[in-house]
Amino acid sequence: MCAADFKSACGKAGLALIIIFAARCIADAAAWLIGTVMSGCDSQIVSSVQSLSSIIILYGLAIAVTARVFGYRFDKTVYKKPKRLGKAISWFVPMYGAGQIANIIVLAVSFLLIHNQSAVEDTLTPIVSSGTGSGAWYLAFLFIQMVILAPLFEEYWFRGVIQTSLMPYGNGFAILVSALCFGMAHGNIHQFCYTFIVGICLGYVRYATGSIMPTTIMHAMFNSIAAIAVVAVKTDIFVTAMSKVQKGSPVTSGEEAYLTVLMIYIVLVLIIALVGMGAAIGKLKNNRLYRPVNNYPELSKKQKFAAIAKNPIFIVGFLVCTAYIIVVMII
Repeated sequence: MCAADFKSACGKAGLALIIIFAARCIADAAAWLIGTVMSGCDSQIVSSVQSLSSIIILYGLAIAVTARVFGYRFDKTVYKKPKRLGKAISWFVPMYGAGQIANIIVLAVSFLLIHNQSAVEDTLTPIVSSGTGSGAWYLAFLFIQMVILAPLFEEYWFRGVIQTSLMPYGNGFAILVSALCFGMAHGNIHQFCYTFIVGICLGYVRYATGSIMPTTIMHAMFNSIAAIAVVAVKTDIFVTAMSKVQKGSPVTSGEEAYLTVLMIYIVLVLIIALVGMGAAIGKLKNNRLYRPVNNYPELSKKQKFAAIAKNPIFIVGFLVCTAYIIVVMII
């Protein structure tokens, strides 16, 4: 391999970002069209159809096009038995803490500097809203989407197709590009920062274990923490109980028990986050979190950075994805 090969890899990374931008735009357009056509239907049905269209576009179409661009064919070895699986899973808590550090930084910047509440709202969602709770079928679909579908498709897309294809050009390069694409694909500033940091961690796990099986499991574990909270606050019992609390009315014993269990869960998550933050800082301090072998020594780090920064396709891909995130933040 030579500098020309690395330049080609940078171009492919840029194309991956352009594909993400195009897929998000198409998914947004499809969601708007579905919302317009089904304007008189039940909101949960409309939301489910919109989610299905996004799954098809973002996970089906985008992954297929990305694989085509990278010349990647399905290889079942990405799901092979991982090395050091137990140790990899043990990194879950510090990885979760690292993601929460990113959340705190984004919230602080958003609130103190730019006075933009979107990041705060993203982190605090799902927030309590008026109205009735969601149906059981909708909550089940939401949980499956977050805990099963997203980890399966996203890990195959980013740690499978993209990272695996770019590993011959440097493990560090492959991890960073896959994490960047992972963050950009989520389409807003708060989730970008969180998923970029988590993406680096998952990329390292993929490199260290030689498989995306543990990253898929860990991804599902991350999402399940949020999914439980999302489902919990969308139930009828929660909405009814919070409505009573806001009005100063007494709640039933069942509603009180439900709120108590939910508060205990939130406290446990906060404890995990705090412990994880400390563990993440400790790993970074000891320089043990990120040590991929440089398997592409033909170019120095400076030469690699210059090749990335000067690649027009990568620049275009990065700019259009960044512009999308900024527009979402503004509107």
